[in-house]
Amino acid sequence: MNVNKILWLMVLLLLPLKLIALDKIPSESRIETLIVNSLTGPKDQPMEKPTDVAVDSTGRVFVADGVNNRILRFNSKGLFGGAISKSGEHTLSWPVGLTMDKDDHLWIADTGNHRLVVVTGEGKFIRAIDLPPVGNDKPVDPTDVAVTPDGFRTYVVDNDHHRILVRDNRTGLFSSLGNFGHSLGQFQWPFMICLGPDNYLFVSETIGTRIQKISPADRWAGVIGQWGIQLGQLYRPKGIAADSQGNIFVSDSTLNAVQVFNSNGQVKGVLTDREGNILRFAHPMGMCFDKKGRLYVVELAANRVTVVEIRTGLKKTPDTGDRR
Repeated sequence: MNVNKILWLMVLLLLPLKLIALDKIPSESRIETLIVNSLTGPKDQPMEKPTDVAVDSTGRVFVADGVNNRILRFNSKGLFGGAISKSGEHTLSWPVGLTMDKDDHLWIADTGNHRLVVVTGEGKFIRAIDLPPVGNDKPVDPTDVAVTPDGFRTYVVDNDHHRILVRDNRTGLFSSLGNFGHSLGQFQWPFMICLGPDNYLFVSETIGTRIQKISPADRWAGVIGQWGIQLGQLYRPKGIAADSQGNIFVSDSTLNAVQVFNSNGQVKGVLTDREGNILRFAHPMGMCFDKKGRLYVVELAANRVTVVEIRTGLKKTPDTGDRR
């Protein structure tokens, strides 16, 4: 490797420090929060490099603890309540992504087994769903999953093959969206997804450094963010969550911050503490909201899930996206 390339790599590594070094941001871009809880695993078997989180209607919390091939469960008060490592005859292998459906069934992107597994909150087996490979010998690399509120559709991120799989849950048939590239409708290592206003799908691209927006009719409807380290830009976007007002929260695992956008891509601000300092997370990953509007942020490097209360009022912005 030549000297110029080494210097360029050093610049890329040091760029995020400029944002991390900032102590305060303008008041109009501050989204004040308060940390209200922190979830960690049992002392004898702590979680290790967790990646995603889901909350059911009763407030129970589920955390993907893939290194330990299990899902950790906490009660509504944040107390550890057990682990799911096997359901029926199906043993989990490196689960990465989670979501909860309308019936409080937990959908698991069982990444190491290249499939989805669906269980009850107690871990009772419901079904396993095999995912269609690329060609005849390239298994799917599922890193996240989302189910529409009516239960009719399931979306699955296939990270290795730069696509989104779409399952019609009424027929069991699959279709796919996207391929490798940086144009609209293409992906560079998509990683996590969430459903936002009017069932629009939001997809994070770790290397593509943006969020893509897809309509319920599978049409590309816009982009959030671009590569950079300033407010409104993304460096390594990972987790996505939509609040009840349709605001889109994006975690950045290199900037160690969570930014907020409206559903059309305009930045609203960044999560801060009461003093206006950017709220720093240790390599934030997957996120979700509970029914009380609290945000759960997985911190991979700290082996925990931090629960924050949003203190700044975020008004709803009308969605003017393509509904075709």
